[in-house]
Amino acid sequence: MIFFRRFFTRIIHMNNWILIFATLSLILGSSYIIYFLEPKTFTTPFEGLWWTMTTIATVGYGDISPTTVNGKLFAMFLYIVGIGLMTIFIGKVIDFLSIRKRLKEEGKLKITVEDHIILINWTKKAEITLKELLATFQNIRVVIIDEEMSKTPIFHEQVDFVNGNPANIDILHQANLLQCKSVMIFSPEGLMTASQADGRTLLIASMIEGIGKQNHRNIYTICEVSDSKHINAFVHANVEEFITPNDTAANLAARSILFNGSSEIIRQLTSLQGFDLYSIPKNNEWTTYADASQALAAKGALLISNGNDLSIINQHNHPIPHDAKLFIICNHSTYLEIIS
Repeated sequence: MIFFRRFFTRIIHMNNWILIFATLSLILGSSYIIYFLEPKTFTTPFEGLWWTMTTIATVGYGDISPTTVNGKLFAMFLYIVGIGLMTIFIGKVIDFLSIRKRLKEEGKLKITVEDHIILINWTKKAEITLKELLATFQNIRVVIIDEEMSKTPIFHEQVDFVNGNPANIDILHQANLLQCKSVMIFSPEGLMTASQADGRTLLIASMIEGIGKQNHRNIYTICEVSDSKHINAFVHANVEEFITPNDTAANLAARSILFNGSSEIIRQLTSLQGFDLYSIPKNNEWTTYADASQALAAKGALLISNGNDLSIINQHNHPIPHDAKLFIICNHSTYLEIIS
């Protein structure tokens, strides 16, 4: 009794790789041993493997069992050692999965997904953005980076979390920055002034652009800017897009006062209700913007711009660039029909 107690105590503290090797060795070795001890009962090593697995897993179907004294003695040995070893092995596996789950929730694991969206700073706007992304794109993968949250703010199979300072190179690499599709940096919430918030956002954006430049990779970065007067600083940091929510809200309010109902149009275009704004590539059958506009209109879509260039409305006869990024307004079913 003391021997087995010491034996299993040593197994519990055994290195995981050694435990795996010991468990596999016991299973495979027992399969061949019982086959050699009782070749008439266990006609192949696979029959021995089947009996070994059902024995140490305590299933015990009873469809095949030893009949000789040697076979039964070996079975008794396997009951004591095999079942104990398998129990410890299963416990180790459960512990590993539990630890991994905890580390994933705490944002400690290295992100391995690619072509994902990175959202930096968990704010109310970031939460709304995430919900829109998950509702619009079925297979999208999103990684959240935040240093204030101790655990992932949302549990979703398509969402991963990294806890740490987003201005830290190691944290950005942990989020697999170089393999991402784009990055959105949200302005920090709290008691910061607009200058402080934009200064922190600019620091993160500069770190991202610096990593991209070092690795000869363009990382598409979008920044929320609290004060539009700071946009020039972001331009110098090579940030591709800016969102100025304060100015946008003020301008929208003015338009709503002058043109009643315009705010509802903008709201629909930035949500999943009714018609929405989508981006599509150029179709090879389209030569000019007029061709594209007529073809899209026939399907129920309105062509409004090439990237941020709204002047194409007055350029119907101009040729469409090969790398054009056309924006259209339509419902989701029409968008799916167009891209298919």
